[in-house]
Amino acid sequence: GKKLMEHPNYGFLGTCPSNLGTGLRGSVMIVLPELNKDVHKLEEICAGFDLQPRGSSGEHSAAVGGKWDISNKQRIGFTEVQLVQKMIDGVKKLIALEEELATAPG
Repeated sequence: GKKLMEHPNYGFLGTCPSNLGTGLRGSVMIVLPELNKDVHKLEEICAGFDLQPRGSSGEHSAAVGGKWDISNKQRIGFTEVQLVQKMIDGVKKLIALEEELATAPG
């Protein structure tokens, strides 16, 4: 059994393909009240940064009070440093967009 579960290049194999590679899922809890007004738009923006928004209580839950769990979509083909940096860069852009929407007139 163990010989089938461990690969020298891919690490331990499980039933979820997203856990191949580093399997790293970094996440940030962040309040986005303006982007929360249009969840479809938030999902589109996150997809552009290879991020995934999840609700306050995890996947397929509501974002209570506009609180979102933002995580990286990609897990395979990148180092841990690359994955964390991509998430930092994407979340910084989400924060900038949220601030821009909050200060927009009307």
